[in-house]
Amino acid sequence: MTFQMPFIRATFSGALVNPAGNGYVPGNVEVSDGWVTLWALTPDGWTVVFRAPAAEVSVRSTAQKIRLSVGGQQYLLLADPDAVTRALGYSTAGAVAAVLDRPVAGAAADVGALRNQISAANSWNVGGGPQFLDAARQSGARVSRLGYGAIAAIGCGAGIAAVLLVTVITVFIITL
Repeated sequence: MTFQMPFIRATFSGALVNPAGNGYVPGNVEVSDGWVTLWALTPDGWTVVFRAPAAEVSVRSTAQKIRLSVGGQQYLLLADPDAVTRALGYSTAGAVAAVLDRPVAGAAADVGALRNQISAANSWNVGGGPQFLDAARQSGARVSRLGYGAIAAIGCGAGIAAVLLVTVITVFIITL
């Protein structure tokens, strides 16, 4: 008895960055039957931005975004575009708190930034990010993912490297 392979299908819903650079529009990217289709919401309704065989599509994902490359064009979808604005606000608040020597305000900015990352990660999951990447990979698209854990590890590693470098330089200067 033979069984037909089930069709792989998944969708990621988010905000498509307008290539003209003036904001976002609702967007969905779908992988189905070996094809990847990107949809954008326009004033006239949902419009196909591109439709291509999965093998011709490159999918790169970092944190809460998906970047699709096909035919020399790149398309960026964000799970939570407001997270970018909030992150800038928390970074500014943290810098101002440091300049004004207000550690409690700095800690509040850090907590806010952490909550913002958690919110963006939740939007990524709710929007179907993990399922979309898995289905795209199974359909033949080239997929790479750098998630929050890897980004945090890189940041912590860079911080540790900076501390070690400053320590070595300090010890070297003191011993001269």
